[in-house]
Amino acid sequence: MIAETRRLSPWRESLAAARSNLAPGLVLQIFAAALVIAYYFHAPTQRSLDVLAAFKARWGLVYSALATVVCGGIIPFLYMRSRPATRAANPWSHFPFHLGFWAYKGMEVDLFYRLQGVMFGNEARLMPIIKKVVVDEFGYTIFWAMPTALLLFHWKEIGYSFAGMRSLNVVEFWKRNLPKAIIGAWGVWFPAVCVIYSLPATLQMPLFNIVLCFYALLFATLNSRGAPATRA
Repeated sequence: MIAETRRLSPWRESLAAARSNLAPGLVLQIFAAALVIAYYFHAPTQRSLDVLAAFKARWGLVYSALATVVCGGIIPFLYMRSRPATRAANPWSHFPFHLGFWAYKGMEVDLFYRLQGVMFGNEARLMPIIKKVVVDEFGYTIFWAMPTALLLFHWKEIGYSFAGMRSLNVVEFWKRNLPKAIIGAWGVWFPAVCVIYSLPATLQMPLFNIVLCFYALLFATLNSRGAPATRA
């Protein structure tokens, strides 16, 4: 009975993470969907987003690295540093890690979006969008994005110890942490990427970064209030 409880525990945590992410995820989904609708039907919004698209088209991977650093790293980190409840868990020694991780992640996501465009095209049609979402959430997220991110953040949490990483049982670590991480992320990013892939290719990274920034700030706020959402 004990063994069975331990075996089910990660899945129970996964469901708790999904439930906890439901409300903030819904806020983000509504925001992202409204932004896309405004892009196609509201001329001022379209002009504003086209400015971002022009920057993205001109600067390519450099734009993706810098924008993702700002939206995923600098803004959320400084916000968490400003909150007493999250300051201790985010010392300045972690700041370079966030800069490096999010710069790399921005380029990785950009290249992945480009690959999806080559594979399925960039037309805002139903079937290409469905194919991209399936590959994104059931391929890239499960087998690469989440496993590597968990390892890198674990390395940060143990003080960047290579000895600690060598002694880590990676398979058990993934079995314990991957289910809740993936299911928790799906609650936000599954609908978000549906929206992202419905935009022109040059606007996919800008929208990714906008959603990422709000995602990080929203969960930092929940964490600062001691909500069980982020603990899960």
